[in-house]
Order: sequence, then structure tokens, then C-alpha cells
Amino acid sequence: MKISLNIFSQIKKRNIGFLIVLYSLISVQCNLDIPKEVENEMVSLPEKVDFNYHVKPILSDRCYSCHGPDEKSRKAGLRLDIESVAFSKLESNNRAFVKGNISGSESVHRILSNDPEKHMPPPESNLSLSNREKAILIKWIDQGAEWKNHWSFITPKMPKIPGSINVNSKISNEIDYFINRKLNKLNLEFSEKASKERLLRRVSFDLRGLPPSIEEIDDFINDNSPNAYEKVVDKFLNSVAHAEMLTLDWLDLSRYADSHGLHADGARTMWPWRDWVINSFKKNMPYDQFVTWQIAGDLFENPTREQKLATAFNRNSPMTAEGGAIDEEWRLHYVFDRTETLSTAFLGLTVACAKCHDHKFDPISQKDYYQLASFFNNIKELGMTGDDGDFGPLLPMPDKAKEDEINQIKAKINDKEKEINIQKDDLREFYNYVENLKNKNSNEKDIISNLKSNYLIGHYPLDRIKKSYNSNNKKIFIVDNNYFAKSESKAEIVSGIKGKALKFSTDIDYLKLEKVPNFETNDSFSGSFWINSNDMDPEKTQHVLGTSGQKNDFWRGWDIYLDNENYINMRLINVLPSNLIHVKSDLIIEKDTWNHVTFSYNGSAKSSGLRIFINGKEAGLEVKMDNLYKSIHPVPVGKKSEFGFPFNVRKKNITPLRVGRSGMYHSGDTGSFSGKIDDIYIFSKDLTTFESLSLFNSYDISKKEVDENIIKNHWIESDYKILRNKAKLSSLREDWLKIMEPVIEVMVMEEMKTPRDNYLLNRGSYLEPSYKVGIDVPENLPEMDPSLPKNRLGLAKWLFSSENPLTSRVTVNRYWQMIFGYGLVRTPEDFGVQGMLPSHPELLDWLSIYLIDNNWDIKKLIKLMVMSHTYQQKSTSNDQLNEIDPNNFFLARSNSYKLPAEIIRDNALASSGLLVKKVGGPSVKPYQPEGLWLEKNSFSADLLNYRKNSGDSLYRRGMYTFIKRTSPPPSMIALDGTSREECTIKREKTNTPLQALVLMNDPQFFEASRILAERIQKEGGKNYTDQIRYGFRLAISRNPRDEELKLLNELYESQLKFYKSNPKMTNQILKVGDKKFDRSLNKYKTAALTMVSNTILNHDETYLKR
Repeated sequence: MKISLNIFSQIKKRNIGFLIVLYSLISVQCNLDIPKEVENEMVSLPEKVDFNYHVKPILSDRCYSCHGPDEKSRKAGLRLDIESVAFSKLESNNRAFVKGNISGSESVHRILSNDPEKHMPPPESNLSLSNREKAILIKWIDQGAEWKNHWSFITPKMPKIPGSINVNSKISNEIDYFINRKLNKLNLEFSEKASKERLLRRVSFDLRGLPPSIEEIDDFINDNSPNAYEKVVDKFLNSVAHAEMLTLDWLDLSRYADSHGLHADGARTMWPWRDWVINSFKKNMPYDQFVTWQIAGDLFENPTREQKLATAFNRNSPMTAEGGAIDEEWRLHYVFDRTETLSTAFLGLTVACAKCHDHKFDPISQKDYYQLASFFNNIKELGMTGDDGDFGPLLPMPDKAKEDEINQIKAKINDKEKEINIQKDDLREFYNYVENLKNKNSNEKDIISNLKSNYLIGHYPLDRIKKSYNSNNKKIFIVDNNYFAKSESKAEIVSGIKGKALKFSTDIDYLKLEKVPNFETNDSFSGSFWINSNDMDPEKTQHVLGTSGQKNDFWRGWDIYLDNENYINMRLINVLPSNLIHVKSDLIIEKDTWNHVTFSYNGSAKSSGLRIFINGKEAGLEVKMDNLYKSIHPVPVGKKSEFGFPFNVRKKNITPLRVGRSGMYHSGDTGSFSGKIDDIYIFSKDLTTFESLSLFNSYDISKKEVDENIIKNHWIESDYKILRNKAKLSSLREDWLKIMEPVIEVMVMEEMKTPRDNYLLNRGSYLEPSYKVGIDVPENLPEMDPSLPKNRLGLAKWLFSSENPLTSRVTVNRYWQMIFGYGLVRTPEDFGVQGMLPSHPELLDWLSIYLIDNNWDIKKLIKLMVMSHTYQQKSTSNDQLNEIDPNNFFLARSNSYKLPAEIIRDNALASSGLLVKKVGGPSVKPYQPEGLWLEKNSFSADLLNYRKNSGDSLYRRGMYTFIKRTSPPPSMIALDGTSREECTIKREKTNTPLQALVLMNDPQFFEASRILAERIQKEGGKNYTDQIRYGFRLAISRNPRDEELKLLNELYESQLKFYKSNPKMTNQILKVGDKKFDRSLNKYKTAALTMVSNTILNHDETYLKR
């Protein structure tokens, strides 16, 4: 028999008392034994049971582990997250839910069953349903089991502003109407407005992160105009301090830090991006543009430097420099970090749960995860970086003066290049009239003789090797009787192309040629050699010559090597993988065959300046990278620091030219050459084609004919006028290099020209690609418009499309949290099934649409919030509020909570007058415990030991404090700051004894107490009572109450007596901090007032928002 419980809603409305009896009667008729406890809960249920707000949280928490999105954990073929499956026929021929039919719904029988074999959830799950939850499910089925998409996946629609229900003067704007309606349903009402002093302090901290000055307090108190508060709000919103406050919140979200975060946790340079964020907030850049630039600024047509810089947002991810780290594995870690940051920050979804398997709660499949990650999988970056420094893609950031210098020197270089080309054209015309040019001054032996006489740096026949000893009496092996050509191993002497050759067979057979200079980017150089490789390993490369180093050298230098297909490659490297020239020849080196290779570079810092000849034939070159703009001079690695830890020596030195092995040993590929090498030449000039052919022909093996044009071009290039201008050109390039070298660089995004293939990885392992996936957004969210490109720019535009239900809601919620302390959704990082439901869903939707309709204007949104009565209320509670709404979920009062760590510090500095309000620039290092970083550091040279700054840098705002992820500032961590290792949307709010110890004893706070004591003596009046009252106002923004002032006066008197009898302790107090004591003041009084000031700075109203 089909029954209906709708009758009970009517009975309830008519206050009929037989409800329990009727329930029982109907239950008997239906053969359903509904326990009385469940029946009783029916009475208090809402009139209409909503799927999203009442039913889905139960299914998610109690049922999804066995009947949710994850196919691998699903049982009985039942899915309760998809409507069509949830209502379909089961394997048992029953149905879990039948709309309007309780007795026909198997789920009801199961949740009411006492049989452990049938009861759901099963006992072994350690999950259970409360009586109220059972009643909700039963009533929902009876009411027709209306199914809805998850609330946050439904596009918001503009709700109607609630009508006037008990509306009074406490309604200031639309926000208050929505809050008021909820309060009325709970028989609650708004609290009164906070006092002027408290309100001003509150809004000053929320909008600027700073306390109001005494002048601002007095002006506001004395301004009785109806818009006095709004004037203050506008002033604060338009201040640079407001931009800094918004930036502080953004730094947590974007996981900004000044160190890499993993392994060595070395230094990186990201502060120019942080300054860009400040400037963007200062200009009130529309939020959609602000985010779009950060996700994909580099993908705009002809992007500006500013747009490229914005993409550093994506490069804030932690990186590893651990030797032996598998490059591809860690590169993918960074891709995943960006994917998860985007999801958390802008979608409010925990997609990370879908990296190894389908999400167990939200409708996000593993395929969804990897399709989303594919948007970030197309930049050329390294998985393993160096200990310190920045790694490509990089964006140079010269200041205006430096940029002008660079442009001027570039213009001079261009002019000189044009002049040389004109001279060449004139010479070419002249040589057209020269007869018998082929036989005139074109003897190949003379060409070789000139090369060796004037340009030879070194010739290494590699004919012999013998044992010797170095200055430390260590055994070494000398090649060709040349003490500057040595090895740690005795390579085998074999027959060569000309006499003997060296055969390289092991990792230690390589040579070091010590007298070859380290070439610079503007130097011309060249060389030749014979090789006979007996190997071609698809997993490895074979290094022939070069100076390129390892990860902690930025791989700087030059090298020529065989890739895994035996093609010759040459690189000139400043830093991998972006600031370099890399070319690959189109001629393969056959195995077990002698091949002659000549290379030449003309100092132009362009790929066109590189040439490679193989067996007398010029090879075509595939340009893999053409972006060299800094030095290629190697950066050698030192042995030990003064503390015994290995670190980088940042000075120029001669790095030996290695033969037969790469210096890139951290990657696992040593680049060991397998085979024979013979007859190496190194020259200090770029070779003409004629010179290259002459070198090859000098071996009389397979001579190449030289045509007249080649000879003509040789004499043109060798003309003294050309050579003289080339020398001037090299000097100009050297000047350019000197200007460019100190220019800081920031890690940014840059798409590769050839996209990578993307795969779903089994359990997230880079070793187990399952199948290819496309580039797309999650299937259960709105589709991308087909007109959008499938790249990061298209992704950003999809985020802010009108169909996307999440971005505006997540954004509004985060700024609501910033202003009110808690979001309308109190799990701002999770708008999914496991997240909390919004306390005021209609208000959230109204604000979301308001933000969109107002061009994503964050300042306008924040102004609306702080102008509401909801914001301006008192924060004091009462018995009624404590009983009905102890956590202030419905906002009948203002929230009270501890201020962010940086703001607590800034308040102390501002109150004392120490705060330096300089905006932007490199991060600073204020007071921290001595030797702080040494405990966790054994690799980073730049961040080996913490050395605090001096002067103004000690007193900058907290947001500029240097963040080393593995050892963040202890005082800030104690006060709930973050280490910025991951995207953080909501900081913890704790209250611990350690926080009190920090506020009392940390040098920064104690010095602020001393300087505050000095300040109040100079500005606060002549007697100590007035001075204490003034200090109290500076720190807390109100006058002390009589009992507070009495206690502080008594404290001062007792401390004055103590310090007068303890001069030594007095002097110790006055030495705390770098700021010198003003000796014009009485030292005993200053010491006593320091303790009073310290007490004031520990007053709860100093560090709590009220």
C-alpha cells in the first residue's frame, strides 16, 4: 500500500495532537516498523526537506564510501550520487528510492532494519544514522524525493531581496535584509552598532591592516555628519595600505614565498610579482582580469611585460633541487600543484582527491583531473632545479633606467652590425673583379697555418697517456705530456684517425683540459675533433666537449654532445631550460665510424651565429632554443663554507674543459662518451667555411672541393676592416652583457610551441600512463565555449563565464571571510559535497551576481560589506545568542577573533612609531633567533644562515617578511601565519600560551614596547598617567577605563621602583633591539614605561578584532 506522510504537515499546522498515533497506525499498515524515536524527529523537521541542504549531506557522509563516485570502492552496483542510477532497479530487483513510496524504497527498510546483515550503513563501516537523519530520508522520499544538482554546481540566479520583516533603522543595505530574515526565523535580532572608536579600529584593520592614528580617531569621533563613516571607508579603500592588505590575503592563496620549499629550500626571486599584485589592487583592476592575467597573461596577443610577470602566480609552487630527483616526476608535481591551486582558489573544489582515483564524494573523475592538469602541462621547465636561484622560463625585470641603457646599447650593436654588412657588400663587389681568386692566396695549408699561428688555444692529439701525481700527491694521468690535460683514470690508447686516440669506456675516463679559457657570450670561438662512437642509448646522451656545469651552477657554460639518437647538439647556456641557445644538427653520427666535427660561434648571442660541419659538410641546424641574453661563463662550485656545509662560490674562475663526460651529474645522466676521440683543436675565432673545410681536408681522407664563393667569403671575413669592426662589435656586446647580467629575473609561464601529449596516470604515477586525455574542464561543470582556445587563456575565460557557477561564489565567500572572519560557507576551500552548506545561500548568490554585474569590482564589493549594519554591529554576546547561535553562524553580532600574525606585528610597530611604510621591494629579514636556518640547512648557499637586516628593513610591514618555507618566521607561525607551502584559503585561528610568550618576549615586540615608552614620554604629556593613557589609545584606539588605568599606573610605580634598584636590569631593557635608546630621557622611567607598554601590547584588544 502506498502511503503519504504529507498529511502530517497539515496535522502539524493544525496543532493536532494525535501525530504519533497516526504515524504508528500508518506504519503498521505498511509493514514498516518506524521507531518512535524517528517518529518524534518528524515533528521538528522543516516543512520542505531539501535534497541539497538536508539529504545530500547524509548520503555523502554515510553512503558515498560504498555507493559514491569512486568505481573501485563501489558496492552492489549502486550509486547514490547520480539520479538515474539512484532510482534505477538494483541487482535484487528492488529500488533504493521510489519517489513518494516509502514502503517501496529499499533504502528505508535497510536504514530501519535491526538485522546486521541488512542494516545500512553496515556495522563494519563504523558509520551510523541518527534518528533525525533517518526521519529526513523518509520524509524526503514521501515528498517525492526531488533530486537536485549539488547546490554550488547550479548557476546562481538573482534572488529577490527579502521584504520588510521587522525592518528598522538597523537595515543599512541589501546584505542586512538577507541577514535579518534569517535572524527573524530564529527569533533573534541585530545587535546595536559598535562604538565609534571600536568601529573605526575594526574597519581600519580590515581594510588597511593597520590601527587608526590618534588624529583619525579624533576626526571620526568629532565628525557628526551622516556620512562620516562612509568617508572613512572611502579613504581606507583608496589607500595603498588597503592594496597591501588585499595582497597579504592573496599571498596565502598563491603560496608565495622567497624560497623553493623542498630539499635545499634555496632562494628564489618572486617579489617583483608580489609588487605587481600590490599595484593591481591599488589600481582596482577588475578581478576577472586580475586572475586571467595570472593564469594566462603570456597567452595574450603581443603580451606586455606586466602580463607575463602576472603569470609568476603559477610558478610560486615549491620546487626540489635534490640530486637524483627524477626530472619528469617532479615536473609533473609542479603541474599538479598548479591544477590544485586553481581548483582550490577559484572553484572551491578538492580535485587533488581525484589524482589517484575518482573523487569519492564529488563528481570529479580521475580523467577530469588529468584533463584539467593538461592546461598547465605545456611549459618547458625542469623538475630538478639548482639549490638557489631562478629557473626558466624567466622574465628579465630591468628598471626604467636599466632598460634605457639596454635599448641604447642594442641600438649601437645594430648600427655596428649594419656597418659591417655594408662593408661586406662593398668587399664582395670588389672581389667580383678579382681574377683567379681560387688560386690567389687560397692555399689550404696557409689557411691552417694562419689559424694555428694566430688563433690556436689548444691542440690535443690524444696520442699518449701516462701516470703522474698532483700537488696533493694524488695519482693522476697526463695526456700528451701536457700537465694541463689530465684524467683520474687511464683511458685506453688505440689507433686513431691520425696516429693514436683515446678510447673512453667508463665514467671516470674523461679528461680535463685546464688551460682553455672559459668563453663568454660575446666571445667568438670554435673547435674541431674526431669521434668514433660505439654506442647509441635511447636513455642517455654522450658528451664530447664543454664546460657546462651541474644544477647548482645553473648548468652554465657551453657543450657539444651526441643526443640519444646520435645527432650532434650544441648549447650555450646561462641557465636551463630557457636562457640559452640550443641547436641540433640534421646529420647523424654513424656508430663505429670516424667522423670529423667542426663547430663555430661568432659571439652574437644568436642561434644564427652557430655553425656545425660534419665530415666537411655544413649541417642544417634545428633551433631548439634561441634565447641567450646573459653570461655563459661557468659558475664553479666551492668545497665548503665556514660552517662545513657545501655551497656555491659566486665568483668567476676557470672551469676546465671536459672531454668525454658532462658536468650535469645530478640528473642521473653523466653524459659519458663511449668510443674514441682524437685530435682536438680549440680556436679563439669563429671559423669561415673555407677554414672549416681546410681543417677537414688537412687529414687527406676525403677531400671536399672548395668553390670560389667560399674562398671569396673567407677573404671578405678576413679583411682587416671587417676584423677591426668585429672587435668593436664584440666590445659593444660585452658592454651589453655587463648591463644585462645584474638584471633580476622572475620565473613565469611560457607555452611550448609543440604541445605535450597528456595522459591519465595510474594512481598518479608518472611511470604508469594509462591512456591519452584531452585538455578540458571537469565534465560535471559547464562546458567550455567551443570558441575558446584549449589553453590557459581559454581556461581563465571559462572561469569567468556567466555559466560557471563557482568562481563568483568562491570569490565572494573569500572576501566575506576576510571582512567578517568566517565565510558564508565556512569551508572556503571546499564547495563540494563534503564542504559546509552556506549559512545564507540567497545572500551568497545575490552577492555573486552583484560582483559580476559590477565588473568584478572587489573594492565595491568590500565597501558594500563594511557599510552593512551586519558589519557595524557590536561583537558582544549574551545568553540568548550563546544558546541559539553560539558560533555566530547567523550574524546577530559581529565576530571577534585574533588578527592575522602580520597585522598583530604591524600594530605593535605602528603604535610605537617604528613602522616603515615603504611599499614593495625585496623581502626583508627582521629579528629571528640566531642560527635559525642552520639547523635545517646543509645545501643552500644563499640561505645557509639567517642574517637579519638592519635599519628600516627591520620595521617594514609583516607582509614583506622573508618566507623560507622549511623554516618560516617562528613568531608568525606561533601566531597562525602560514609557511606558504600550498594554497591556503583559510588560516587557523588558535589561542595558545606560546602566543602570549611571543607577544611578551619576542625582540620585535619588546623593542616596540621600549620605543612606545619613549614615544609616549615625548608626545603624551608631562605626567605618567597621561602618558599611559596616550599609549593605550595608540595601541588600542580607545581611552582606558578607570580600573584599567589604575592597574597600569600601579604597574608603572612598582616597575619604576624595581628598576631604580636594579640599574643593570635597566640597561639590559634599554639595549633590546637595534634602535638606540634616546639618552635625553630618564632611563629608569623609560624602563618602567617599557613594561607598561609591553602589558598594553598584550591586552586582548590589541591583538583581537572586536
